[in-house]
Amino acid sequence: MERTGEGERRKVAVLGATGQLGARVVTQLRQRGVDVVEVSRGQGTDVYSGQGLDAAFDGVSTVVDCLNLETLSRRRAVDFFTTAARNVVAAAQRTGVFRIVCVTIINARDPEVHRWMGYYAGKAAQERTYRAGAVPVMFVASAQWYELAETLLSQMRIGPLSAVPGMRSRPLAADEAAAFVVDRVLEAGGTATSDDAVIAGPEVRDLAELARAIDQRRGGRRKVVRVPLTVTALGNGGLLPRGDFTTAPTRFEDWLRGTS
Repeated sequence: MERTGEGERRKVAVLGATGQLGARVVTQLRQRGVDVVEVSRGQGTDVYSGQGLDAAFDGVSTVVDCLNLETLSRRRAVDFFTTAARNVVAAAQRTGVFRIVCVTIINARDPEVHRWMGYYAGKAAQERTYRAGAVPVMFVASAQWYELAETLLSQMRIGPLSAVPGMRSRPLAADEAAAFVVDRVLEAGGTATSDDAVIAGPEVRDLAELARAIDQRRGGRRKVVRVPLTVTALGNGGLLPRGDFTTAPTRFEDWLRGTS
C-alpha cells in the first residue's frame, strides 16, 4: 500500500460515494489497493445532519468530498453545502483526519460565475466553509463533464423539448476527472495547497451542442433548444480554466462513440 506523510495510515472516506463522480473515485481507489469507506445515506451516514460521520471517519487519513445535490435553488444549495462542510470539518477534527480533498468546479468561487447558477453558489459557499476550517484542504477543480450534457437533457423538459443552456466549457469524461482526483489523493506528501489542482478537457465546447449530439446518438427523440447565455459568465468564457491546468485527453466524439 502506498505511503505518504501520513505514514502507514491509508484509509480514505469518500463522501457522495454512490454519485456520478464518487462511485468512480471509490472504484479507482480500490483498484489501487486503498481501503475505502463509502459515505452516503444508503450506508447510514447523513452529512447534512452529521449523523454517523464520526464512525465513518474512524481511522481515516483523507476525506474526499464528492457530494452533489440536484437543485437549481441557490438557497437550498448554499444551505446544504455549507452545513455539510461544517459537519465534515468538525468530525474530521474529532477523529484526527489528516486532510480533506474537495472536488469543486472551475471558477465556481467567482461571483460573476455563481451569480447565474444556484448550484455554483452552493459550491462557492462550500469552498469558503472548508477554507475557514481547521483541517487542511486541497481543492480539485474540474470542468464540466460530458455526462453533464446528458443530465441537462432531462433537467428542463417541456413535452418533447429540452432547453439546454449554451454554456462554454472545456468538458471532459467523468472517468478522467475521477482518475485525476485519485491521483491527488494518493500523491506522495499531498497536503493542502494555496492553488487548486485543475483539470479540463481538450477542447472548448458548447454544452447545448453536446446535449444535441447525445440525443442524436440515442435516436433523436427530443428537440434540443439551445438557451443562449452570451451575456453571462456561463456563456462567455467564465467557465474556462485560468492559468495552469491538466488537460484530459479524450475528445467528446471519442467519448460518445464509447457510450452505449
